[in-house]
Amino acid sequence: MKMVVKQRKGKSKGNKDSSSSKVRIAENYNADKDSRGKKSKSAVAPKRKKKLSLPQLFLFLTCFFSVVGGILYRYYLKYGISIFVGRSFGDYKLTPYEWRKYIDDNDKTILLIGGPHRSGTTIVWEAIKKHPEISGFGDRFETGVDYSEGVLFQELYPRFGVGLEFKKNFGRPKRAKGEDEETQDGLGRFALLPEDIVHWTKENKSKYLKDPSNFSHLMNRFAPYWDKNSDFGGKDGMEKSKIWVEKSPQNGVLTTFLEGIYNMPVQEDGSVDIITPAKTKTCTQFLYMTRHPIANVYAIETFVHDSMGGFIDFEILLRNYIQLHKYMKMDEKALDSPAMWSRLEDFTSSPKQQLKEIYSFLHVSSDESIIDQVIENLDDIKPYPNEKYFKKWCAEGRKEHGHLIEKYSVELKNLELGYDLDVC
Repeated sequence: MKMVVKQRKGKSKGNKDSSSSKVRIAENYNADKDSRGKKSKSAVAPKRKKKLSLPQLFLFLTCFFSVVGGILYRYYLKYGISIFVGRSFGDYKLTPYEWRKYIDDNDKTILLIGGPHRSGTTIVWEAIKKHPEISGFGDRFETGVDYSEGVLFQELYPRFGVGLEFKKNFGRPKRAKGEDEETQDGLGRFALLPEDIVHWTKENKSKYLKDPSNFSHLMNRFAPYWDKNSDFGGKDGMEKSKIWVEKSPQNGVLTTFLEGIYNMPVQEDGSVDIITPAKTKTCTQFLYMTRHPIANVYAIETFVHDSMGGFIDFEILLRNYIQLHKYMKMDEKALDSPAMWSRLEDFTSSPKQQLKEIYSFLHVSSDESIIDQVIENLDDIKPYPNEKYFKKWCAEGRKEHGHLIEKYSVELKNLELGYDLDVC
């Protein structure tokens, strides 16, 4: 009995030891599991990023704003304050009737220059606006646009993609040809757009000529640049000058429309008199620039390639040249305003004579001393601007494109520009 009891006690003790052992094993297993879990979690847990210290943050911000500031400053040096404040910041606030009355009462004239790109519009504009009786826009820094062309900083009429070619040409290493190119706008091809899109006239855009705010919008935008011309001391340029000149190649397809805008018969009550016959004297005059077709095509081709990284087919450029001149010739006949033609070759070979004719056309002094002073203040004028292009034509161009000159010879001749197409 005692033995049994002892045995039971012994068995009980053994069971107790066994249970304790099992508990310890379970505890050890759970501890190992927790340990492995912690290690696993710590292995996959992302490391905390070190925060920048104040000196490091200051250095980073200094570098960032230095780079951004440097870029903005570079563009400021090129395009002036307008890149920060916008085009309309300096607009005048005169009403349509106030402009009509001021222009008419003071016998002011607005000269508009147009023609193909690379045809001499800029160099002739530079010479014209240096006359003491003429005010023109300032340089790129003052206007905020390349070549100080008015079409680029107004919103009334389109620029026809000019100045936006880089977006189209970037990444296009192949030369574009055919119908795809004809549907594009931009320098060297915009005149090939459908006529109702590109050729703005008094007739097809008559609705614009019934809204006097279009007239005042254009005048209020351009006036500060005429008025603050540095040649007149930066103020009162419009009052001191007799002629205000604006140059944009696209004016060549906008001629009669612009005549209608600037001569809009605005009444004192702000309405537009569309019943009374137009006055005999207009406040506008037009100067059409042109250049030899072969040289002009090559000049645009070179400019597009070198400045924009693009290519335009020779035939497209030639057809654009022809169509643009057709519009100019068409508009010249429809104008009520005086118009004059000037060829780049005539200006560069005989600038004094050309300026004398232009100044006489504008009814300002053509005194020799004034012309001498104007030419002295111009950059060097190359007497033979077409020479390198004619050499290129004779060396390789005639063989490749001679058939195109022959193909369009009748159309070129009918333009009556006086150019000899046989330059070799």
